[in-house]
Amino acid sequence: SSGINAEYGEEAKARLSAKKNGYSPKKKMQTSVAFKNIASFPTDPVIRDLKIMVDKKHESVILPTFGVPVPYHISHIKNVSKSEEGDYVYLRVNFNFPGTVSALEEHYANPEATFLKETTFRSSVRKSVAGEVPATHLNNAFRIIKEVQKKFKQYESEKKQMADVVEQDSLKITQTKGVPRLKDLYCRPNVSTKRVIGTLEAHSNGFRFSNSHGSNIDIIYNTIKFAFFQPCDKEMLIMLHFYLRHPIMIGKKKTYHISFYTEVGEIMTDLGKSSHMYDRDDIEAEHAEREMRQKLKGAFKNFIEKVENLTKGKVEFDTPFRELGFHGVPNRSSCLLQPTTHCIINVVEWPPFVIALDEVELIHFERVQFQLKNFDMVFIFKDYARKVEMINSIPMSSLDAIKEWLNSCDIKYTEGAISLNWAKVMKAIVDDPEGFFEDGGWKFLDPESDAEGEDEDEDEMDASFNPAGDDDEASEESDSDEDYSSETSDSEDSYSGSGSSEESGKDWSDLEEEAKRDDQKRAREETDDVSPRKKKKKSSVPPPSKSKKK
Repeated sequence: SSGINAEYGEEAKARLSAKKNGYSPKKKMQTSVAFKNIASFPTDPVIRDLKIMVDKKHESVILPTFGVPVPYHISHIKNVSKSEEGDYVYLRVNFNFPGTVSALEEHYANPEATFLKETTFRSSVRKSVAGEVPATHLNNAFRIIKEVQKKFKQYESEKKQMADVVEQDSLKITQTKGVPRLKDLYCRPNVSTKRVIGTLEAHSNGFRFSNSHGSNIDIIYNTIKFAFFQPCDKEMLIMLHFYLRHPIMIGKKKTYHISFYTEVGEIMTDLGKSSHMYDRDDIEAEHAEREMRQKLKGAFKNFIEKVENLTKGKVEFDTPFRELGFHGVPNRSSCLLQPTTHCIINVVEWPPFVIALDEVELIHFERVQFQLKNFDMVFIFKDYARKVEMINSIPMSSLDAIKEWLNSCDIKYTEGAISLNWAKVMKAIVDDPEGFFEDGGWKFLDPESDAEGEDEDEDEMDASFNPAGDDDEASEESDSDEDYSSETSDSEDSYSGSGSSEESGKDWSDLEEEAKRDDQKRAREETDDVSPRKKKKKSSVPPPSKSKKK
């Protein structure tokens, strides 16, 4: 544990200092303004009548406030609600302001100012003199505000989703005939709602997947972070999986992962089929499936070899080590997690699970107890702002093999008996990383750290304690022993004198024999002293007579 703290503490401090030196402040979101100038402010008679107006073009709502039409951008409105009580319809508008969860501080130049929290408008449901119902305008305003708010939120979510999407370079098509090609593949995620078969081609600077519907997916080599080849050994799929540096758009969704695969054999089995009638057919089907597996594996390996030669090592396909795999639940279902040279992956199930080992700082095992059958595995990344990843419900029988694999990869790990709230733990670390390492860092994850510290303290105390002491201490102890012995009685001295320092090495049997000999000797001495003074006396009482049997 002290090694973990020292090693990772220095690495983390170096990363933090480098991050501070190369720190670039985040771009603040521009303050949402309803109208940039007075010329763009609408001149509608509804405004002059001090009624609510919604400007869809500028995404703003003009509300009469203290007799003045005041424009509010739709982003400043938290929600609107409508209710009817008696002859009136009430429209309540709640606003965002600093301190609320939904409010963004970047929107407010002066968060210490006074903000409007809510306002309510009332309109009658009775017909006016002109034959109109005043509440109709209020109902229309409520409906239009809801529509504009929905469109604005959808636009913001799309904008946020596209924030980290980097536009790829244009694909350079190779016009020659010898282009590496794989046919009859499916793509994940799907371009459309249905699965469409297509062809994957490797061109001069990227891949192109073209399906029968005419849509294409281009992947530039520079955007590929890791490429994996999942063979069909004991699997129903054989695939190529790409983990990208930056997400790309497939359809209307962005993704970091994309797979091209084909199915091998039958995924579903007919349980109602009787086995005794189709034994020969089953044997032939198994033989054909084996041949197809070998054929597909050879085609994929041939394609991979051509791509690696074409890219001159820029794209290298990594094959997982199935013998090192273990079962766990990274997402929703149990699957086989398999280590590779640089990652730990499962690309057969969707969504895929890929973690780069060089991004991991520490691995912690939770719920490691003797009476439990499963434990959890937590990946803590070097980027503390990144959310931790977890693999749940790993069989306890796989723990030793996983530890051995981590030792071979030089990845530190700890284990504990309880589950932690990692959101709070990582938030505390991000808020004060320097203080975290000054207080011991990851020492709290290792239950043996306290025991090791106590052992070290005991060793230091034992080293500092000298039982023999110096000559003065020895002489003082001998004097005190003599004083104590002088106060004892003579009988105790005589009895204790029989015991010597030699007896300290004797066992219980020897001591018992010596005690018996001492008792016998003392008994003989007492009998010798008493025997001359004793005289034989005749008994005056006759002995009892024996009764005769009649």
